[in-house]
Amino acid sequence: MADLFAEVVILGSALNKGLHYSVPSLLAGKVSPGSRVSVGLGKRKAAGIVLSLVNCLPELPQSIKIRPILEVVGELPAVPLDLLELCTWISNYYFYPLGEVFNLVVPSKLLKKGVLGLEGAQTIVGMGNSSEVELNADQSAALDGIVPFVDNPRFKPFLLYGVTGSGKTEVYLHLIERAARSGNGALVLVPEIGISTQMESIFRDRFGERLAVWHSALSDAERRRTWADIRSGRKSIVLGARSAVFTPVRNLKLIIVDEEHDTSYKQEDRLRYNARDVALMRGKIVGAPVIMGSATPSIQTIYRCSENRYRSILLPNRVMNRPQPQFEVVDMKLEGGGKKIFSFKLLEAIGETLRSGRQALLFLNRRGYDKYYLCNACGHALQCASCSLTLTYHKKDNRLRCHYCGWETFLPERCPVCAHAALFPHGFGTEKVEKELKKLFPAVRAVRMDRDTMLSHDRMVSALDALRSGKADVLLGTQMVAKGHDFPNITLVGIINADAGLQAPDFRAGEVLVQLLIQVAGRAGRGDEPGRVILQTYNPSHFTIESALKLDYDGFCREELNSRENLQYPPFTRLLKILVTSASEDSARAGARLLAAVCREKSASFRNRGGNVAILGPSPAACVKLKNRFRWQLFIKTWTISDMQNFTGCVLESVKNDPDFRSVQITVDRDPATEI
Repeated sequence: MADLFAEVVILGSALNKGLHYSVPSLLAGKVSPGSRVSVGLGKRKAAGIVLSLVNCLPELPQSIKIRPILEVVGELPAVPLDLLELCTWISNYYFYPLGEVFNLVVPSKLLKKGVLGLEGAQTIVGMGNSSEVELNADQSAALDGIVPFVDNPRFKPFLLYGVTGSGKTEVYLHLIERAARSGNGALVLVPEIGISTQMESIFRDRFGERLAVWHSALSDAERRRTWADIRSGRKSIVLGARSAVFTPVRNLKLIIVDEEHDTSYKQEDRLRYNARDVALMRGKIVGAPVIMGSATPSIQTIYRCSENRYRSILLPNRVMNRPQPQFEVVDMKLEGGGKKIFSFKLLEAIGETLRSGRQALLFLNRRGYDKYYLCNACGHALQCASCSLTLTYHKKDNRLRCHYCGWETFLPERCPVCAHAALFPHGFGTEKVEKELKKLFPAVRAVRMDRDTMLSHDRMVSALDALRSGKADVLLGTQMVAKGHDFPNITLVGIINADAGLQAPDFRAGEVLVQLLIQVAGRAGRGDEPGRVILQTYNPSHFTIESALKLDYDGFCREELNSRENLQYPPFTRLLKILVTSASEDSARAGARLLAAVCREKSASFRNRGGNVAILGPSPAACVKLKNRFRWQLFIKTWTISDMQNFTGCVLESVKNDPDFRSVQITVDRDPATEI
């Protein structure tokens, strides 16, 4: 029998390539690409994933001995071939070690011996009990445009551009049913657990036991069981948040990304991937259409459609010809005092809504009670001990808390800088809004939905059930309440402070805000009664606010694209952020400046070879200290993907073993969602 060798990536390794091991004859029939194996590494055992098999190796020095694979874990390969290719692409594209990619994509707790056995492997074709809902003309036309790519699966990106309440979910369901009849699998991504919770009941009614739900709230045991069910084919329709993009769906021939514009799809630590972009690549690998749905598509996606790289399909009307909600604006400068939470108009509207037996939604994208505490004697703002950020006061547990690192402390009686008893609160969050609401309307049954209250999956389910069953009158919350929820009895939406986030130091701030305002407004009037939206702002004439008031998202995008083209911002260019951090402020600054010098030196020769690159920075990050580490950043801008790939790879290769960078940590964030 010919010799057989395996290229094995060690799980968790910082190496960007595999190591070679021989395949013993007893294991020859069990080892294949994607298998999880146990190998020797130095004096210890290590877990790895087989990348490839070869019959011969290049001639090696006699001092190098090829060690054998010790064990194969599980009967099925842990990583299917399409995920194997996807992980390799992720490692290259996001400049992240391949062994760590596998560790995140296929967590070791899911790979216990025996979990991935062949027992029960099957593809279930039976559906749930619920019958199909008849589509309207717009939905039918949208379905007709996509169905050929589902019946004869092949890669094609679609934008399903439908106003809020236009019935995008029902189009998704029909497409999935179509794919399922052919024995094919489907993957549906939603930006947050809250949306998957509501959609789960809809999908469960339609697809029964074929449905698997995947999100971070699952216990380890549930994750192991769900992963095995998906891998074996017992579950062939997967609904989940960001990480569901890595689930091993068999015969995957349909991918749906709901609310594709949502920044929650971007992971902001470790492997900084965008699940929407990864879904597009996975669709390309498996030959499946990728449907991206939104009422407010990202400007990047709008631009891709204009280039005919994606196909845009419109749902311009709400189902049942329901009208869009009517906006009313309140200029809070005329309401008398900057500390006021509710305008007279909003209070009157809440009262009318409650008396009529309808429900209201109040939106404020800031949790906590007081935004921050300031000393009126010396001007000091109480800050986190680990971050350069102000602390938010939470009245329920009488704590000042950092919303970035979680550090907390009691509210001091005196200013820690000047010792004066002159600390006063400024601003407000959802906790204070809830208290004020109950003070003004003592009988109101309010549900608050933010990260402080929705601490578990069960709490989220209970909150949503209370709204659906009429056991709650008002839903109050942060951006959690703006995404994908469908409550027919909500007829009033109150936007407490539409300006939050408007002045963020990021070129996407306007895009994110107008998306959020239109999305939250779209929760109103989804039943028989028309919807009303009252928007409170201190900047009623700002272009972003005006665009939201007119529900003119297309007009906003046209102006924004013109501005970005003039400034050469994405999507007309490619951006990559390099974050340089250290426990020492001097080291972070010096490391960033040295890295920028390396980039500029490399860029000169890169341009001489025909490349086009610009280096921006370095500069302190907007949050210069986070979790006791000081942060500096610089940006690489290119005009093509290949230039970004080649130039960044060259820079990282030149500094990876440089002793001058040993005192800093370098983090690469490709296609950053924020400049902060």
